Amino acid sequence: MAVATNILKRFALMLFLTALVVSCDVPPKKDTLRVLYWNIQNGMWAGQPDHYQKFAEWIKSQGPDICIFDEGAQIYYDGTHEHMPNEERYLPAHWGELCARWGHQYHVVTPRRPSTSTPGGFTNYPQVVTSRFPIDSVTIVRGHKPDTVIVNYSGWYQVHVEGVKKPVNIVTLHLKHGKYGYAVPKERREESARNHEGEQHRIKELTCILDHTVRKTQNPDKELWIMAGDYNSYNRKDNHAYNWNPESLAFQTQDYMITHSPFIDLFDARYPDDFQPTCGDVRIDYMYVSKPILDACIDICQKPDSYTKREHSGVDKFYIPSDHYPIIADFKISKLK
Repeated sequence: MAVATNILKRFALMLFLTALVVSCDVPPKKDTLRVLYWNIQNGMWAGQPDHYQKFAEWIKSQGPDICIFDEGAQIYYDGTHEHMPNEERYLPAHWGELCARWGHQYHVVTPRRPSTSTPGGFTNYPQVVTSRFPIDSVTIVRGHKPDTVIVNYSGWYQVHVEGVKKPVNIVTLHLKHGKYGYAVPKERREESARNHEGEQHRIKELTCILDHTVRKTQNPDKELWIMAGDYNSYNRKDNHAYNWNPESLAFQTQDYMITHSPFIDLFDARYPDDFQPTCGDVRIDYMYVSKPILDACIDICQKPDSYTKREHSGVDKFYIPSDHYPIIADFKISKLK
């Protein structure tokens, strides 16, 4: 009996793992809204040699209805760490041309924040939404000095999905990276990192983004919201994989997101006992959703495949095709109410 039980458990586990792979590799079924999020590292730096052919073919093969990208601007010349002048960059200026290659007619790009410390005079990490369906831009969240600086401007957009009466609200973000605080001089960064001032700044960013998006609405629990991006922060629910001190301040940003927003971590809700990293061996990219979106979720996958598994390029900290893995989620359109 014990042997038979163990065999059944192993079979169930194989089915579970197969389900995770299927949601990534198989095109979506009818009555399905597929949303793809991906931090594509430096405007898909690794896609420059073939003018993004493999990248566009892979996106098209996944059949997404809506794509959300972080790091949507080219920065460096092909195969180098040498900055490219703004006027030579294909992205972000030509996102409309690029996304048409996987069948998306609509796109929006967040503005790049002016920066005196960045070659070219602007920050390099805009977010991008591309879609088969029309998009309305609601607001760009820029923050305000000196209290809150949104390091990479955040965006709130509404996608009008065919067959869904309510708009699907998309919030994009890319929070500050690193343990040290914003604009901390080099001589103070070690001390700032020890104090986790980076976490404190990310919480300020989240507060401002939430204040200017979902907190502007009356009934977020009845609305359709997806808040996806590179949060550059860690969820304590994943600590079974990290084995860090439970009191670590590294969990502060995600603690705030979980306790101070109406949103739900979609991957954790679907697979509470599983861990799938999104960047190397950590999970720092998240797709947060409102309850109606969660209820309509068919599956979510963030496992790399033969194309998205990362390989070091040999240049700086750049990977091929990206240092992050994509997240793909499917939702039943008839349940989006």
